Amino acid sequence: MAKKQDTKVKSKAKPKKEAKVEKVEEECGCGEVHEEGCCQDTTSIILEQNPQRAYALRDLWSDSLNELVDQQIAPEPQKREMLFLALSNAMLDMMMDIMPEELVEILAENLDDYIAVTLVNKKYSTDMLKSFQEEFVKETGKQFDDEEKLQNALADFQEKFWDSPRKDLKGKTPNKAVEEELQKYKLC
Repeated sequence: MAKKQDTKVKSKAKPKKEAKVEKVEEECGCGEVHEEGCCQDTTSIILEQNPQRAYALRDLWSDSLNELVDQQIAPEPQKREMLFLALSNAMLDMMMDIMPEELVEILAENLDDYIAVTLVNKKYSTDMLKSFQEEFVKETGKQFDDEEKLQNALADFQEKFWDSPRKDLKGKTPNKAVEEELQKYKLC
């Protein structure tokens, strides 16, 4: 992985804000009038605000990052790559700086795995997570009597799926393909 650039844009952790709950004057997804977001997935609500976060980060970092890149003597394509790497590094630093220490390792492992799976998808022109979902439904169906049966079926299928050689990965197991990407970027 490329050596981290000092972007001078590290953030300081702030205390977490309490979630605002407001009354809504219209019906939500369930047909009832009640608190905002009650029927909407919390993750969806949070993700919908990412464009506003992007504008805020632009206002926070854009000038200093552009200045940093402009000072470098390099051809324009390398400057754009440097800008991307500096911004990515700053975002990762910020995310990990604001999280409780005991969660940083979990975030890093999950992020590394997600990046590695996405790299595998790109390298082999496939979609491992979509394949997992489709093959799971094909093998086990969609209906389960209870959550425990679903979890057991997922656990059994997951082990089989990730440890079985696949044609779309040129005979490699998904675990092996992911491991190779993690090693390539020194993330394991």
